[in-house]
Amino acid sequence: MKTLLILLGVVASSNLFGENLESETKAIERAHETVSASRNNFKKALASGECKMSAPPLGAKNENIEVGRTSHKLRNQTNQPRDWVKPILEEYVRTPVAKQNKHKLVNLGPGHYGYVEPLYVEAVCLNCHGATLKPEVRKEITKLYPSDSATGFKLGEFRGLIWLESKGR
Repeated sequence: MKTLLILLGVVASSNLFGENLESETKAIERAHETVSASRNNFKKALASGECKMSAPPLGAKNENIEVGRTSHKLRNQTNQPRDWVKPILEEYVRTPVAKQNKHKLVNLGPGHYGYVEPLYVEAVCLNCHGATLKPEVRKEITKLYPSDSATGFKLGEFRGLIWLESKGR
């Protein structure tokens, strides 16, 4: 909730979306709720071992909202960053973790916005994304993702972004 209030303050002070703040406030709340739900579902799948070689899909409740994930080191090439996400991703890669934004909101046009939150490497991530992998894990990753570049991470490092794009109400 504190994050949402800070985010609302940024929107109000920079007037990212024009005059209709009430409508945009609802859109921001939706973005935050959707990304949080997707993040929680992803973490539950990881904790239960369901992740295996492919992470669970990140779905959205509303057909006007799309949610996905991307990284500077991709495993699955279908997770390429959208054009509006590319510069944000590059910014996160260049910025030390301690100085990274907790989220970022982007105006993509009237009633159309993007929202991102960073993902960081947790202990469970190292099983498939760390520097040292079990031979059977490396073999399966190589088989399923021949152009994989998503290994070699350390605990706490920036892993990528969860993104949300909303197109209208």
